[in-house]
Amino acid sequence: MSAIQISAVRKQFGKQEILKSIDLEIRDKEFTVLLGPSGCGKSTLLRIIAGLEYESSGSIRIGDREITSLAPRDRRIAMVFQNYAVFPHMTVAENIAFGLRVRKDSEAHIQRKVKETAELMHIEDRLDHYSGQLSGGQRQRVAVARALAMEPEVLLMDEPLSNLDALLRLEMRAELKTILSASDTTTIYVTHDQVEAMSLADRIAVMKGGEIEQYAPPSEIYHYPATEFVGSFIGNPPMNFILPDTRWTQSQPNAPTLSRIHKCGIRPEDFEVRFEPTEHFSPVRVLVSELLGSHKQLTARFGDEMIRVNVPSDLDIANGSDIHVRPMAEKMRFYDQTGHLMSA
Repeated sequence: MSAIQISAVRKQFGKQEILKSIDLEIRDKEFTVLLGPSGCGKSTLLRIIAGLEYESSGSIRIGDREITSLAPRDRRIAMVFQNYAVFPHMTVAENIAFGLRVRKDSEAHIQRKVKETAELMHIEDRLDHYSGQLSGGQRQRVAVARALAMEPEVLLMDEPLSNLDALLRLEMRAELKTILSASDTTTIYVTHDQVEAMSLADRIAVMKGGEIEQYAPPSEIYHYPATEFVGSFIGNPPMNFILPDTRWTQSQPNAPTLSRIHKCGIRPEDFEVRFEPTEHFSPVRVLVSELLGSHKQLTARFGDEMIRVNVPSDLDIANGSDIHVRPMAEKMRFYDQTGHLMSA
C-alpha cells in the first residue's frame, strides 16, 4: 500500500511561514495534483515529501512507514523534474537503467525493467539513441521511464511538462494519466496550469499562501469551488463573483438568506440570455463580443460590475448590444463575507 498521510506539516524560513500546517491524505494509486500560483508552497511541499527539504514540524507516512526522518534514498520514491536531467553521454537504455545499476540490481532484472518501461513510454525504438538525438517530448519520456523503472511506491512530478511546446504538452498530457494508471504508482504532480490539473488529477489540492483552499475531484473543484479564490483560479475565464441581484435570488428557492450573501458566483457558461426584458432577468450592456470557435464570450457591464457570459457561437450579439441575463438557478453559488461557499 502506498497511501500518503501528511499531518500538520509546517515549513518556516526565519519568520516567513511557507507552509501553514498542511494536512493531506492521498489514497493508494491515486493521482493527486498540487495546484496554485507561484509562491503558494506547492513545490516546497513536494520537496519535503521527497526529503529534499525538511519540515519545521509535522509528519509524513507512506503506507505503514513513517518517513519524516528518512533520507531521500530510503523513502522509496522517484522524482521527475521540470528540466529533464537526462544524461547526455548515456543512451536511452543506459539512462533508464542508471538508478537500477546504482542500486546493484541484477543485469537480468535491469534489462527487463528497461524493456518494460521503454515500451510503456513508447520509446522502445530509441534505446540506442543519445539525448541529443531526441525531441523534448522524448527526453521527458526517458526521465519518466527512468523513474518508473525503480518501481517506486510514490512518483513525484514537479512541473514536468512546462518545458515542452504546446503541441507536445498536449500529447504528453493525453498519455501520462493512462501510463501512470498502468504503472499502479501513487503520483503527486505539481503544476500552476489548471488545464493540466483538471485533465490529469483524480483529486486536486488547490493551494494559496501555504494553505490548501480545497481538496476534491476536478468536477467538484470546478462546479463547487469552496472559496472565491478557487473559483477565480479555476476556469478560463474564471467564475464571475458579483453582488447578489434580488431578481436572481428570488428565483432560486434554495438560496441562503439574502442578507447573508456577500457575493454570487456564476460560471460564464451558466447564464440564460434573452433579447427582451423578462421576469427575473437583469439588463446588461455588451462591451465586447469575442468569437472563440465553439462559443462567443461576452464581456458585459452589469450595473457597476463587469461579467463574462458565454453564448452559442451563432448567436448574433454585437458590441454595444443590450441583452438580459439570468444564471441557471441550480448553477448559482453563494459566498459569505470570508469568501467561503455557503450552504442553503
